[in-house]
Amino acid sequence: MNSSSVKIVLAQLNYVVGDIEGNCKKILDAYKQAKDEPVLLICSELAITGYYPQDLVSKESVLNRQDEALKLLADETNGNSAGIVVGYLARNRKPTGKRLFNALALLSNGEQVFEYHKRLLPTYNIFDEARHFSPGTNQGVFKWNGQRLGFLICEDAWADSDSLKYAQDPVVDLKHHPFDLVISINASPNNLGKMQQRIEVIKKVVDATKAPVVYLNQVGGNDELVFDGASFVMNTDEEVVYQLKSFEEDVAEIDVEEVEQTTVPNYMTDGEIILKQTVLGIRDYVRKCGFSKVVIGSSGGIDSAVTLAICAEALGGENVVAITMPSKYSSEGSVGDSVTLCKNLGVDLLNAPIAEEFELAVKRFELMSGEKPSGLTQENIQARIRGRILMEYSNHFGALVISTGNKSEMSVGYATLYGDMNGGINPLGDLYKMEVYALAKHLNETAGKELIPNVIIEKAPSAELSEDQVDSDSLPEYPLLDAILKLYIEGDLLDSSQAKQCHEVIAKFAATEQDIQRIHGMVDRAEFKRRQAPPIIRVQKRSFGMGRWLPVAAKY
Repeated sequence: MNSSSVKIVLAQLNYVVGDIEGNCKKILDAYKQAKDEPVLLICSELAITGYYPQDLVSKESVLNRQDEALKLLADETNGNSAGIVVGYLARNRKPTGKRLFNALALLSNGEQVFEYHKRLLPTYNIFDEARHFSPGTNQGVFKWNGQRLGFLICEDAWADSDSLKYAQDPVVDLKHHPFDLVISINASPNNLGKMQQRIEVIKKVVDATKAPVVYLNQVGGNDELVFDGASFVMNTDEEVVYQLKSFEEDVAEIDVEEVEQTTVPNYMTDGEIILKQTVLGIRDYVRKCGFSKVVIGSSGGIDSAVTLAICAEALGGENVVAITMPSKYSSEGSVGDSVTLCKNLGVDLLNAPIAEEFELAVKRFELMSGEKPSGLTQENIQARIRGRILMEYSNHFGALVISTGNKSEMSVGYATLYGDMNGGINPLGDLYKMEVYALAKHLNETAGKELIPNVIIEKAPSAELSEDQVDSDSLPEYPLLDAILKLYIEGDLLDSSQAKQCHEVIAKFAATEQDIQRIHGMVDRAEFKRRQAPPIIRVQKRSFGMGRWLPVAAKY
């Protein structure tokens, strides 16, 4: 940019979907910090409504409130030097197509001076934007305060990515124009490996336009999706010269021409990403849904231990309640380890033994049916008693139940409907079992102490629903199970090294094709359970729920 270039303010904010007035206030607060300077405040995709509003966009009242908010933002720029770039829902005035565009507005001098419509609408994995929007046709080219600006909205930059091929490429169209700056506004949910992908995509934008690029992302958890922020500026040498914080709100004013390379791309380790992503996802889900406390069943096992630690980190130990519910099959350590864990976390632990109630349920079943319940039925009875106790506590005290199942168990149906699957949200549902163990160790390393007792990490995993039960009675060893599941569920999204690692584990355990097909069948048959499971915090490239749609009544 030339010597008279305008400064920009990057507003990486955490929005609540549908809270138009609250979101607008956040934007105004960021704007008021610098409205007397010739700056351009840049906000993220669909910032006014929050991303993704889903079928809320069909409500006329939502659109009217958003229009009022957009006018309020425009009015704020009247008489000020600063402008605002913001994502919003634009009405389609044409007689054909969907009634809305996913749009960007540039507000300046009290009015909307430019409008751009997103041209590439993702309809894969977690996205279904073509359900609500028509694709745009105009080019993102505009001159403001003497500066030649280019505009993209999220997917517009991904036409030539390695995994996607579109018939048109908005970046190629920008290639024919000279720019001082290209601005890409985004609502890009995070998953493992996503930051590296973004960097490579924006490098192609820089290469095509020969201009620096501002990549502005939102931050925060909205249902299953977690947005990590990590907004950045890339110069014409394809170097990231500035980056905002990851997994936090951040507002920064910079001059793209003068900024020095103060940072490099923040490539966190997988352990760091998983911890920050699950913590932010839980914190925002609980608070945005209007809760302040959560309740979790504490079995003394690795899954409930990690879930408790995540929730204590996200909400504070004083806002987390654990309930241990031992049966006659529970080991002495299951209660003792829970006591130690909760003491370490500053979490209240309640004790609700279920042995007496379990025996009564078995007798009642026999009186009703004339038969003693099978071993599997007895296991599920225990899980459902525990699930009911958690729900009763939730009903009375208003604490949200947090589910504790991991991706390995949810994949093969190793979970009980209306029992341990109870809950409003699941923070571990996109983490394979060995990743849960790795997260436990990372939590301890981060804390600098034995937050999760090593005895919990080292004990053989068990549901403790029958005598001397361990998970390996019903399932392969977890390293093998995880490798088979990764290849089956998201094999097409793994890079070559990840796929190779999975195949090496399978070979190490000498798993046969019959072994592999048995696991595949378990995954397929458990789809009906996952359909009834609570939402999960997405971490992987393909998660259950929004990211993987399969029929229940089907053969495949």
